[in-house]
Amino acid sequence: MELNKIYCGDCLEVMKDFPDESIDVIVTSPPYNKGHWSRNRNPNNGFKTKSRRIEYGDFGDNLSPEDYEKQQREFITECLRILKPTGSLFYNHIDIQHKHQTIHPKYVYDFPVKQIIIWNRKNTPKLDKSYFFPITEYIFWIQKTPRSRVYFDRKKTIMNKSVWELSPDTKNKFPAPFPIELPLNCIKACCPEGGLVLDPFAGSGTTAIACQKLGRNWIGIEKEEEYIKIAKARLKPFLEQTKINDVLE
Repeated sequence: MELNKIYCGDCLEVMKDFPDESIDVIVTSPPYNKGHWSRNRNPNNGFKTKSRRIEYGDFGDNLSPEDYEKQQREFITECLRILKPTGSLFYNHIDIQHKHQTIHPKYVYDFPVKQIIIWNRKNTPKLDKSYFFPITEYIFWIQKTPRSRVYFDRKKTIMNKSVWELSPDTKNKFPAPFPIELPLNCIKACCPEGGLVLDPFAGSGTTAIACQKLGRNWIGIEKEEEYIKIAKARLKPFLEQTKINDVLE
């Protein structure tokens, strides 16, 4: 594996080439299959709604619920294969409101979930008056084994409670970015110094930037070349600073 690089491709295919037990921490947020739910949603009892549909370039994000669950199970299984016995996966996902029901990612509970962290986004693009506005997402902390380690330093960890109040990154050109504080906190909590972090849905490179800030090695995977260009532009000043520091040392 080449470190500090974003691989272009489907993460399930790219990850197959990674050795067993080679990654310390995985921080990621997969597409939520909103293309399917948006296309198949019913009118909301006459309520006018305003919702922002997320577009991921050429990727339709439109699988059947059964195929999506199968894909995500395969993905989490592959993540656990490449995690070290002491490793952790932070898997960000949501509830989907559809046909007046809530679709929860129940499949995660077939894996060793250590804790559920609530991400309070404080706002939402889904302004549907037939619901309380959904402003929360989940970060499922999945540990590979009971031997998984934590490195909590209460003075250095940004948030040490199970509700993280973080506004989305509105300045990011990527359609669905999480704020940098999210991966920063996950990495500080569970990745040792000199450890390796993976983001299989790298998007605009936020996890990679968090690693650069903390001095951790990283790998990203992203299938859309346009987003890789955005990530490289965002990473450039951090990578250049690293090279300058190497020269100074």
